[in-house]
Amino acid sequence: MATLKDIAQRAHIATSTVSRILNYEPSLSVNDETKKRVFAIAEELNYQKPVRKNVPARSTRIGVILWCRRERELQDLYYSSIHMGIEEYAKYHQCYLTTYYQDDLWDGLGKLDGVIVIGSNQYTDEQIDVLNQLTIPVVFVDGNYLTKGFSSVITDFSAATEQIIEHFVATGRQKIGMLAGDLNLTETNDDLIDFRFQDFKRQLQSQGNYHPEWVFLGQFDPESGYQVIHQDFSKLSPDDRPNALLIANDAMAIGALKALSDLNIEVSRDVSVISFNDTSIAEYANPSLSSVHVETHEMGKKALQVLLEKIANPLTPIYLITLPTKLIYRDSSVN
Repeated sequence: MATLKDIAQRAHIATSTVSRILNYEPSLSVNDETKKRVFAIAEELNYQKPVRKNVPARSTRIGVILWCRRERELQDLYYSSIHMGIEEYAKYHQCYLTTYYQDDLWDGLGKLDGVIVIGSNQYTDEQIDVLNQLTIPVVFVDGNYLTKGFSSVITDFSAATEQIIEHFVATGRQKIGMLAGDLNLTETNDDLIDFRFQDFKRQLQSQGNYHPEWVFLGQFDPESGYQVIHQDFSKLSPDDRPNALLIANDAMAIGALKALSDLNIEVSRDVSVISFNDTSIAEYANPSLSSVHVETHEMGKKALQVLLEKIANPLTPIYLITLPTKLIYRDSSVN
């Protein structure tokens, strides 16, 4: 059985740091990349935390539902960071968490004190009905389900998308495209459920500047970003390519930057690039990557805060919290 020491040796950090990361210690000052590496190694080694056989009676029992598999969460800093925010706030308030991943049955939800659901459009109508039938509070984070009867915590991606488009236009970039993400690659390029794409399409359509042929579709990882951009841009002549590219997350953007370099397309001069999430890799990319900073940790903490408030006072009305973003300008979009 793998130990903390085994993980520490693989990650090249102290055993005590590994322990603090895996226990979601809120005071720990470690970047998201290191946390992700530790969780990935723990998953690879099949590390198992010691089981808490007796949950203290005073602990509030919270369920956390994710639409993806555990290994997918470990590959996506956006969702893992939201989850970490929940875990950190839960530990502070002595809550006991049970996490449900994609293939898990939702058994025992009714025995919990409340549920947080992470995700936006990934849940079926049948799953939403199951949640509506629960007699315990349910809060969504990263999706607006207020009209479905659930308090929700979201980020204002619409304003961020508008700011990106305004920046492109102000710097002389009128041919605006998007590298969008779809986990299953089952949607067409013009009919994606990703809210970032929906905002992008709506805003450009209102300006009469939406071109579906400049929407490129991949998955949310560097390999897909590279393959899609290398394949699709190589088919287009320089005059037919977009000169500005919005990318759904930093991981895809890293792959896209390499693909553009391999095609001798100079980022910033030939095409301006901006992505979402502002993870630590954005600053150290080559060129450094302009990106929308999202308060993912705060999203998780706010979701649990709203849930605990509802548990303490069931008569609390449902409401929506919208957190702002900040566009960080770097070399990939600044001439």
